[in-house]
Amino acid sequence: MNTSKMRHLEELSVNQTFSMFTQSKDLKKIAAHFFESMESVLIRNQIVDALQSYDLGIVTAVFEIFGGYVNRSFGIYTEKDGKQCEYFVRKYKYGITAPEIIFEHLMIDYSKAHGLDIAAGLIRTKDGATFVKKIEGVNGNGTDIYFAVYEFLEGDDLYTWDTPNLNDEEYASAAEVLATFHNAARDFDPQGLERIEPKIMEFLPTLPEKYKELARKDIDTKFHKYYRSKLDSILKVIESSQIPQDVLEKMPLTPCHNDFHAGNLKYVNSKVVGIFDFDWSKIDHRLFDVTLGMAYCCSSWQDEQDGVLLLDKCAIFLKSYQQKLIELKGLEPLNAVEIEYLPTMIAASNMYLINWDVAAYYAGTDLNEYEYIAYLQHNVRLMNWIEKHKAEILEVAKSILV
Repeated sequence: MNTSKMRHLEELSVNQTFSMFTQSKDLKKIAAHFFESMESVLIRNQIVDALQSYDLGIVTAVFEIFGGYVNRSFGIYTEKDGKQCEYFVRKYKYGITAPEIIFEHLMIDYSKAHGLDIAAGLIRTKDGATFVKKIEGVNGNGTDIYFAVYEFLEGDDLYTWDTPNLNDEEYASAAEVLATFHNAARDFDPQGLERIEPKIMEFLPTLPEKYKELARKDIDTKFHKYYRSKLDSILKVIESSQIPQDVLEKMPLTPCHNDFHAGNLKYVNSKVVGIFDFDWSKIDHRLFDVTLGMAYCCSSWQDEQDGVLLLDKCAIFLKSYQQKLIELKGLEPLNAVEIEYLPTMIAASNMYLINWDVAAYYAGTDLNEYEYIAYLQHNVRLMNWIEKHKAEILEVAKSILV
């Protein structure tokens, strides 16, 4: 073999290999920093480009607001006629459709016009539209993306969805806001529009086959092992959380926020002064929205108490919701049928949260596995707690009947 024109692939020593490995780690950091920087520049340019459709002046600063898992949120400053203004900008999740956004925006406008004055209002484009559609790609080929601009709500961001550490006054105020929303939106005409996701009692029966299919995935992760170990109990609760159709017909349907948690509210002096993030909204049984709010806001995330439904907080929440509707004299308060099935509906609501935990994990990439295990463990613990304490939950619910 004539090796004169060949390249000799030399064996590297341990020290040489370690040196190259160290350099590769540095390159990985450089690449990650470069990606983050370019992504930051891209999203800022996308926002500035989208805002050309509005008459808001010159964009002077853009800040990303963290905490969401689906859409991306930004606080922006603009300058117009020598005056500084601030707005909230949302870049919607990939895959959302224009009719879903129109539904959300029509409902917000209607609710604000009928009593929900603390919701973030929509800012119109120069043409009167409530959102802007752009293409994320090259030469007009790519993915549809949507942006909307809202009023920036005053008040403090005190909590997130997994730190619902409200005081009693805040619990009462939050429930009043939910009641005010349901009352304001009760006669909303969706004009044939709706969110693609079905109502909760139509949604639950779609889950078992999907869950079984996910369990069959050949992956070796801590989340997957935990999920598979709990699947049988999850499936049993899905089955026991169904409510007969003749009973559902006695439960009012209203627009539902569908993501009512402590992180989607703003506070001043123990009062809720703002509500936002209606992008999950749909028409459903209002009891579902009430119990979903309770599953979010009234369950503990604290150490040994993790997954415990705090019944004293539930009582405050339900009594405040009920009293606000009595005061408003519009939408009827929770009726006897809703009270009777409240424990079943809160189990269904928590199952809705379990579905988010599971769907988000298996659809995601580069996720923090321990973070998502913590979410699923919390909701599985809450599921088990609800199943063991339905009698006590019912007793709290019955205490609000007037």
